[in-house]
Amino acid sequence: MKDAGPVRTAAFRDSEADSGAFQASASIVQAGFFSWEIATGEVSCDPLTLALHDMPENGPSDISSFLAAVHESDLADVRDALGQIAQSCGNYQIEYRVTSADGMHRSLEARGRVLPGADGLPARMVGVVMDTTAVHERHEAEKRRLYERATRDRRMRELTAALAAAVTVKDIMAAAQAGLRTFGADALAVIAPEGDRLTVVASCADDEQGEGPPRVPDATARTLVEESLDTGAPVLIGSTDALITDFPHLAPLAPPAPQAWAALPLTDSRGRVSSCLVSFPEPQEFQPEERAILVAAMGLLAQSLERAGLYESEHALATELQRGMLPRGPLTAPGVTIAARYQAATSGMWIGGDWYDAISLPDGGVALVIGDVQGHSVHAASLMGRLRTAVHAYANEGHPPAAVLERTNRLLAELNTDPDRALFATCCYIALDPTDGTLRACRAGHPAPALIAPDAPPRLLEVPGGLPLGIDREQRYPTTRLRIAPGSVLALTTDGLLEAVNKDIDQGTERFLQGLAGAATADLETVVDELLAHTQKAHGVGDDVALLLARLNGPDATGTAVERRPRAR
Repeated sequence: MKDAGPVRTAAFRDSEADSGAFQASASIVQAGFFSWEIATGEVSCDPLTLALHDMPENGPSDISSFLAAVHESDLADVRDALGQIAQSCGNYQIEYRVTSADGMHRSLEARGRVLPGADGLPARMVGVVMDTTAVHERHEAEKRRLYERATRDRRMRELTAALAAAVTVKDIMAAAQAGLRTFGADALAVIAPEGDRLTVVASCADDEQGEGPPRVPDATARTLVEESLDTGAPVLIGSTDALITDFPHLAPLAPPAPQAWAALPLTDSRGRVSSCLVSFPEPQEFQPEERAILVAAMGLLAQSLERAGLYESEHALATELQRGMLPRGPLTAPGVTIAARYQAATSGMWIGGDWYDAISLPDGGVALVIGDVQGHSVHAASLMGRLRTAVHAYANEGHPPAAVLERTNRLLAELNTDPDRALFATCCYIALDPTDGTLRACRAGHPAPALIAPDAPPRLLEVPGGLPLGIDREQRYPTTRLRIAPGSVLALTTDGLLEAVNKDIDQGTERFLQGLAGAATADLETVVDELLAHTQKAHGVGDDVALLLARLNGPDATGTAVERRPRAR
């Protein structure tokens, strides 16, 4: 006998009302008859009933002997059911398991009727015992099959959703790694021909920690991949023996693990072919349903990888276009130390309109500028380039901050002739005199700058502003004047940083100020890197970010000060 596993045990049915025929719950393979005298415990039965309970033909025939054969896990339920049976007449049905001398289990079902004695009380229990082991095994196998199918379908849905949401190759392989257990696999590699070589494009393993370089295909991988590419059909190897049978030359090289392989040819929309090699730690049968799901999953993987390649190419192009419109090289100005960064959005071909600048003014001062054009498009990026050039030109002409913004505002209003393509922009412009620390600041709908003074916590400057650029051609912008101490740091950023976490600009501003603590004496390059890294690590970046920090050097500084070469992000 085989272990049938857990079964329904000691199910008692008191059926005085149900005097009809018993409903069979299993096909009768073997059936024995018995009669139990409740008062004396004596059991009369045929040899088959004894055999089903693993009892000798001439063995004792009392209820205690039969109970001794019941599986210990079912014994309490059987005793309880017998107790109920002894209390009332009627039909009954009990399911339980017995244990043989060799430790194997057999599933049995006893059913019959409790008959009354002369006094009307339950006196004798008569019925049949049937061996339901095979039926239970089939039921358990079917339950396992349905459970495994439901689990596989659920994991397939999860894998499909993860692949659909993944954007980069790294994200896709992370989803594939999580989906390996859907098929009982432990490793996957996408391998493509390059000339006369095979190259691993991407790979992952179920137990792989972190990201490592793709492994070079071994002899088995090369053989199976080449076969799938040559035939254009899946190559399914269910065991090491099957591998050696189909490819005898691999016999000396056959590894102890994996134990099964599937090489599935992939073709992208441009006709480029590759193969996905999946390995399994255990032999596989590759049933038609499993094979179809595996082929479908690898097809989704191929589509996702192609989409990711296109995305990464477009994103690289967008980033380069954006960087080409920003200042080249480090920002320098007499009397100040400047650190600046631009970080592109991490969503597709989104070219944004964020920019920063530091402009040496005719009077010896420096203009610190940060701005953000509405939207994400090539049009927004090109408009950003024009506005940055305009601000630079007006500043070099010697205009004060308010005049620079007012002229730029009129320019943008004149450019917004097409209502369907009209865009507005925000901007913050600060003219700083490094010799005495006086500054004049203007805002056009942009977040206020922050000041980190020596021995004081970071705070936002109260700089009244006007409407964003391009909305009202006649808008005027008030100027805020104040003086800052040597060593003070001015921090200007776009709303992409302030809203990066949960779109709550108030919370984002608080985090921004917390990140600026200690900036008055810290390395500014480190400060900007940490501000961006924290936001990107925790939540990613859904909008462009521009960030500029400028420290007013003390009287003993050398003049032009740049701590390290700024790195565009």
